[in-house]
Amino acid sequence: MRPSFLKIILITIGIITAALLLLIWFIVLPKYEASVLAERLTVIRQLQKSSIDNLDHTIAGWSNIPRFIISQVTERPNEGETILRMIMTLHPEIIQMRIRSSGPTDELMSQNTSYSPLNLQFSDSSWERSKVGNALQIAWLNQTEIPTQLLAMQMLFQVHRIPFTLTVIWNVKRLNDILAGLPFDKEYSVSIHSPSGIIAQNTSIFKLNNKHICMDTSGADQIVHEGTLSWRILKSVFRSAQLWMVVAVPEKIFNKPVEDFLLYSASLIAGPMFVMTIPGWLLSFQIKRFLKKMETSNSAAGE
Repeated sequence: MRPSFLKIILITIGIITAALLLLIWFIVLPKYEASVLAERLTVIRQLQKSSIDNLDHTIAGWSNIPRFIISQVTERPNEGETILRMIMTLHPEIIQMRIRSSGPTDELMSQNTSYSPLNLQFSDSSWERSKVGNALQIAWLNQTEIPTQLLAMQMLFQVHRIPFTLTVIWNVKRLNDILAGLPFDKEYSVSIHSPSGIIAQNTSIFKLNNKHICMDTSGADQIVHEGTLSWRILKSVFRSAQLWMVVAVPEKIFNKPVEDFLLYSASLIAGPMFVMTIPGWLLSFQIKRFLKKMETSNSAAGE
């Protein structure tokens, strides 16, 4: 039995529609998905790099202060208290400075009166060696007092062959302001890590505390699954200290434009093809009437 002309038209439209959809699915869509992923990752990495550059610049600038103090105290050991007060006046972000020798009571301290006095005890695991000077150690700390985050710097030096330890404690508000300036939505997770754990983290639905993040210098991204959500982990290393910035981006950020493109393309193809079935049906109807009329005419002529 020969198929009707309408069936032929519908089958043809169906084949063309399926072919176009398969072309988009297997050829166009993967290229578009890769393009969207590369573009958005590039933007995120550029913002991440810019933020780390600003953080590194600030930390490197602060790192010069302990060296300057030591050089001045070494040259003028009897004016240590005056030197500390001068530095405190020039750098109001400093909360406290201490110069301590091995003796139990031999200590010189300068306290910024804008802050409550601190009596912090630093464990050996808190310190990380600075990358801008081997003699300098850095500790970015969370604590219960105000301010809740501190950056401590420590250096060893000698005066008249007597060993001393200089400790400078900074308020990290400027560093937190740099992190807060990242133009990321609350869906993104931004955190600072040291080898001992998480130092600072923004408010996000991503529970980074329970995730294993591989801290290395390879720069390779990780994919972490949390419930029904998947997260892409972007890591970047500080140049000033042994610290990392970790940005966790929900995969739906990358999938959403791809899904929109797929829906738009499918609608753009299937819609017109569906509309074409109407003139196809009308054409089939007209041809059918014409053939029936011709058949009737031929029958009348034969009689």
